[in-house]
Order: sequence, then structure tokens, then C-alpha cells
Amino acid sequence: MASSVFGIGVSGLNAANLGLTTTGHNIANVNTDGYSRQTIKQSAPYPLLSGSGFNGLGVQVDSIKRVYDQFLTRAVDIAQTQSSYQQTRLAHLAEINNIVADPTAGVSPALQDFFASVQNVATNPSNPPSRQAMLSSAQTLLNRFQVFSQRLNEQRASLNGEISNTVGTINAYAAQVADLNGKIVVAQSSGQPPNDLLDQRDLLVKDLNTMIKTTSLPLSDGSINLFVGNGQGLVVGSQTYTLGAVPSPANPESLSISYEQNGNSILLPDNLVTGGQLGALLDYRNQSLDLAQNSLERTALGLLSTFNQQHQAGQDLNGNMGKAFWSFPTVTLPSGIDVPGLGSIRANTNNSVPATAVLSGYIQDISKVTTSNYELSFDGTNYALGNLSDGTKYTLNAIEAAALTTPAGFTSSSGLSLSLTATPAAGDRFTIMPLKGFIDQMKVNVSDPREIAAAGPVAAVEPKAPAVVNTGTLKVYQPDVKPQTAVTTDASIDANLFTPVTLTFVPDATFPSGMAYTVTGAVPVVVGNQEYKAGNEVSYNGWTMKLDGKPASGDSVTVQKNAVTASSDNRNALALGKLQTTRVLDGSTATYQESYGRMVATVGTQTSEATIMGKAQSKLLISAENNRNSVSAVNLDEEAANLLRYQQAYQASSKVIQIAQKAFDEIVNLGR
Repeated sequence: MASSVFGIGVSGLNAANLGLTTTGHNIANVNTDGYSRQTIKQSAPYPLLSGSGFNGLGVQVDSIKRVYDQFLTRAVDIAQTQSSYQQTRLAHLAEINNIVADPTAGVSPALQDFFASVQNVATNPSNPPSRQAMLSSAQTLLNRFQVFSQRLNEQRASLNGEISNTVGTINAYAAQVADLNGKIVVAQSSGQPPNDLLDQRDLLVKDLNTMIKTTSLPLSDGSINLFVGNGQGLVVGSQTYTLGAVPSPANPESLSISYEQNGNSILLPDNLVTGGQLGALLDYRNQSLDLAQNSLERTALGLLSTFNQQHQAGQDLNGNMGKAFWSFPTVTLPSGIDVPGLGSIRANTNNSVPATAVLSGYIQDISKVTTSNYELSFDGTNYALGNLSDGTKYTLNAIEAAALTTPAGFTSSSGLSLSLTATPAAGDRFTIMPLKGFIDQMKVNVSDPREIAAAGPVAAVEPKAPAVVNTGTLKVYQPDVKPQTAVTTDASIDANLFTPVTLTFVPDATFPSGMAYTVTGAVPVVVGNQEYKAGNEVSYNGWTMKLDGKPASGDSVTVQKNAVTASSDNRNALALGKLQTTRVLDGSTATYQESYGRMVATVGTQTSEATIMGKAQSKLLISAENNRNSVSAVNLDEEAANLLRYQQAYQASSKVIQIAQKAFDEIVNLGR
């Protein structure tokens, strides 16, 4: 009997000792991140059958369990990856928002200052200081564009470094999870859970979700598998498959994420890499940084292109036609017009070797150019032009596809003219970045203030005494020369622009107005009387002029080259100033500043959204962690109570042994 009581007492001591040890372990780890409190699971052993029935044999500790809920833990992982995504995205958006939205040092104030200087020239076209101020303001605007472009380029370079570092961290975490998987499988083969190892692994999975969204699958042997993207295994048991940050085949200046498996490297589309810091970096690059850079380039190119066209339609103080005010990369068409080339065209590095076709092109209509990049692909039968911003694709019809492989090329709805030297191989692709790099190469092409073309190149002149003067009430408006663009087939300036054209008015009853005019000097030759209507415009040799009033018979007006001494002529300067409020971009719906402002507003909206979502996700993460902690975290008050409980149990078991010892002694004494 005494021996059985001894055994029961010892079992109680052992159980209480384990309880005290487990409680002490909990208290020691009260501040350990990711720790789950542990409890002992005890039961009564199978009783011993005796003549008087089944006798209890004390207590046994079956296992030390951690208080854990896999669903609450998974909720923390999900909240963690979303919170990290929003915080990383917000940090980068705040940087770019500070760049593009600066109210004093931004592009918009520089644009306003430049056009203010253009208006000053229009007010006083012969004033040398006004002209010099316009050149200085142009250089300031150029510098502002280039400084902002450089800062965005630095952001892109820094982003590549962050992507590489993040991928390295992901691989390191994955390796640690795989290592713990192996240790857990070995430890769990004993039949008991290795609680602390399990907590360490859960914490690593949480840290991994800070970097990238993962999906976990627990296995019966205690290990877990982790998947990323579209089901690519990152950790499978004790084996890892690494990610890589490699130059994109479409654009080597940007990094893509690769999945390395059995010596093979598979590129993961950016839209499959979601959540965490890595997903935020890729989304920021594709949705915000590309938008900011392309919008800045488009604003600059729109200004350069349209301003040049108008400036070349004017006359400077030397009596010469205006030259290009800005210089930037251009392509000269057969018509003689200089148009913007395409910023960058890259053949995909996976294209057939040797290359069977080379893609080239130019920007035909700046008003239609978007802020997107494109990809031209050929599947062996059809050509498709994909928009890399929204993922849409346009399949060229038979006529468009045939035109693509001719010198004339195919013109897209976004104002790009594309031409292939030959039919490419099936599967070949080309990345088109229409706006890349213009700002870095732009310069102010006019250095002499006298070369600012503020005047009109032709002027309307009425006869003066001693010649026969006009006697009617004819009102003549000075002619305009319309700038030529790539959409037209004419040369940049009509070759006969300076050929004098004389309109002479004669009565003609065959016309309802009763008045007509004859034309001499126009090319091609105009034969016969032309009806005159007050308020109508007439156009010859590349100029357009409005006539009004009632001319008398024999009255005339001649349009000829403007005099060199016409320093007070401000017609072209006014036309240049008007460009500030002319909607020439974004489908002819936005001025330069409005186009840039839309980008600033979009980035601002994204920043505001990320701020709101970041706060919301932070609260969700806190809530998820609180829910987990309510089940798994160490409560010192509870552990203090457990200490007292196990202490009392230990003391009580000791008392049982003490009483058993006394009983044994009494029995021994009976035999003396």
C-alpha cells in the first residue's frame, strides 16, 4: 500500500514540477514576439485492478501544448502582408508626390513664368531685354524639367536596389522556414510537439508575409508548404525554391521577378507578385512612377513640339523664318517635316536570333499620345499592340498588318507610327516607350534674342500714295501662317509663301454679293473672278487672311514677305502665347499645365488613398494581433495564479509522500 501511495505522490510531484516549469517558461517569454503560451495536458493512468476494485495510480503528463489557433494566426499573416504593402507604397508615393506637386519649385510655376515672358515679348516685340528674358526663362524651364526627370530616374534606380534586397530577404526567410521544417519533423517524430520551434516558424512566416504574400499548407508530419504568386512553391517541406530579381527581357533597365526551379528560371508577371513590400514596390513602379515620368515627358514633348511648329511659322528680327526654338530627338519625314522620334524601342531579349525584323517609328500626332508604354507582338499570324498600363490589346486587321511592314507604317490610335523592316519570327515582341528620354536630350536651340520669331512672315499691304489708293471700306486683317504637322503631307512651310499675291476687287453681278476679286501670284494660278463675301477668309501659298468691309472697284491688297524692319509685329508672339491655353494634349482635352496637373492629381489621389488604407490596415493588423493574443499571449496574472496552484499541488504531493513514509515506518515498527 505504501509503495502505491509513494508512486501516486511522486507522480503528483512530477506533474506539479512540470506545471511550475511550464508556467515559468511562459513568464520568461512574456515579451517574446510570436510566443504562444504553453500548458500541460495531464490525465490519470489506467487504474490497477485489485480485490477491492480499480485503484488509481496517480497522474501522468501526456503533453505540453501551446495555446494556438491557426485561423487567428493566419489572419495576422494576411493583415501583416496588406499593412506592409500599404505602408511601403505610401512611403514611396509620398516621395514622388513631394517631387511633382511642389507649389513653388514645380513644373507648373516654371511654365507660367515662361509664358509670361512670351507675353512680354508680344507686348513689346522689339525690346531686347524682353527677348533676353524669354530665353532665360526658357532655360529655367528646361532646367526644371531636367531636375525633376533626374530625381525620378534616381527613384527608379533606387527602386531596383530595393527590389533586389527584398528578394534576398524573402529567400533568406524561406531558407530558415525550410530549416525549421526539418527540425520540427524530426522533433515531432517523438510524438510530442516542439512548441518553441513551431512559434519560431510562425514568426518567420509572419516576417515573410511582410515581404510578400504567401499561402501556407500544413502537412501531417508537422511541416508546412509555402506558396507565392499563382501557386509557385517557395518552401516545400525542407526544400526551398528561390526568387530572383533579373533584368526584364522587355526592358533591361527594370527588374522582373523570376522563379528558380530545378535550374530553370521562370519570369513571374508583376501582377502575380502581390502583397508585402515586394508587391508594393512593383505596383508603385507600374502605377505611379511610370505615370509620373511619362506625364512629365509628355508635357515637355508637347510643349517642345507645338512651340517649335508655331515658332517656325514666324519671322525673326533678321527677316528669317523662325528656326526650331527647342532641340530634341526628331525624325525627318519625306515631306521635310521634323517630328518627334519614339523615345525607346527595345526588342525583347527572348526574340529570335538573329533578328528577322527591326521596329522603328515616330510620333505622328502628339495630341493623341498617352502616358502608357506599349508592346507589339507577333504570334506567327496576327500582330497585337498591347497597352502595358491597363493590359488591353488591339489586334491589327489585315490592312493595318500589311501597312506595318511597309515604309509608310501603321499609325495607332495613340498617335504612334510604327514600321517593321520585315516580318518578325513567331513569338517576337517589341517594347515601345514613346516618351522615354526626351527631357534629358532637350536644349534651348535659340541663343540670339533677335532669332525669336515674334513677327508674322508675310504681311498684307494696301496701295499707298502716290499710287492709286483704296477708296472703299475694305478692312484687311494681317494673314496667319498655319504651322504644319506630321498629319499633313505638305512641307513644313509652303515653298511659295513669299511669292507676292495681289487681290484686286471688281464688280461682278454673277455673284450674289455683286463683288469679286482677281488673284495674281498665287500657286497654282487662280483663273477667273472669285466671289467676295465680307468676313470670309482667303488662303493662298500657305497663308490665310480675313477680309471684311465693302471694297470699291479697283481696290486691292497684296500679301508679301514681311519687311525686315517690322520689329513691332507681334503676330507670331501672340500665337506662341496662346499655346499656353490651347488644349493640345491628352486627346486635345488638356493644356500643358492641365495635362501635368492631371498627373499630379492622380499621384495625390494615390497618396491619399494609400494614407487612408495604410491607417485602416494598421488597425486591422492590431485587431488581428489582439485576437491572437487573447488566445495565445501570456497573461501574467493568470500565470501567477498557476504558480500558486502548482506550488500547492507540489506541497500536497510532498505531504502524501510524507504520510506514506510515516505509515511505512509504523508498519516496520509493528514487527519489532
